Amino acid sequence: MAGFTAPVDSCEQCAVVTTVQAAAASFLLAAALGVGGCVTGKPPQVAAVAPADPRQQEIDDRKEHLLQQLATCESGSWGPQAAPIYGGRGAYHGRFQFTPRTFITYTRMRDGTELTVKEAIDYAQTYDKAASLAWYMIYELEQPWHWPLCSRKLGIPAQVKQIKQL
Repeated sequence: MAGFTAPVDSCEQCAVVTTVQAAAASFLLAAALGVGGCVTGKPPQVAAVAPADPRQQEIDDRKEHLLQQLATCESGSWGPQAAPIYGGRGAYHGRFQFTPRTFITYTRMRDGTELTVKEAIDYAQTYDKAASLAWYMIYELEQPWHWPLCSRKLGIPAQVKQIKQL
């Protein structure tokens, strides 16, 4: 590399000088590519995010909190889990304790997707997919009775009614 030479007195100095030269060359190449890639003549475009309607945000937050309470009541916690969750000697799956048949039936009702039993079990174990289906069943179909004990314990029908009044 021209301009980066120095007199070398020992083999150790040679190794140090060679390492410094290689590092400097890599840095300069990266800097040149970085600067060259940044000059486009136009400022970067940033997607505009419309401010959320505070009322709708409050409703969505309350609905999400209710789903978290339901998952906690059914399985002890909410959110993704490291290992599969089973209840009722393997009859119920995931944080929301869905049976495969319930997951299959309500997925078909919601979006027309036909699931196999294995797919239903896998989806029931995936928190986001199970929460989405529970959201549909509770808020769109108004059927919290699929979780009889936790629905009563948490007062889900009354909470849904309060959310609707917001």
